Amino acid sequence: MPKVLVAVPGEKLKINTVTESKTEISELIGGALECVQLGSHFVLYCNQDGNKQDLAVNPHFAQGIIKGPFVIAKVEREGRNIGIDENDIQFIMNTFIRTQ
Repeated sequence: MPKVLVAVPGEKLKINTVTESKTEISELIGGALECVQLGSHFVLYCNQDGNKQDLAVNPHFAQGIIKGPFVIAKVEREGRNIGIDENDIQFIMNTFIRTQ
């Protein structure tokens, strides 16, 4: 089962194992999925209604403003989640995550 990075405001980052179904990711972020492409292999999933629901700004994301939890996954060309490995985690941390 693929691994993803999960970032929740006010909590430490974690790596979760998920099924390939987008339903589980939707549950992690607490709502309907909004998909943001991060380069050619990574996707950020966040709550598409985060602003409308006035969710807390997520301080973990370094490339803009995301409200509420988000998940970063590695996907293949067809969009299937293939999971992140240790090298991917290091890349994500260096590129997309704000160190506090």
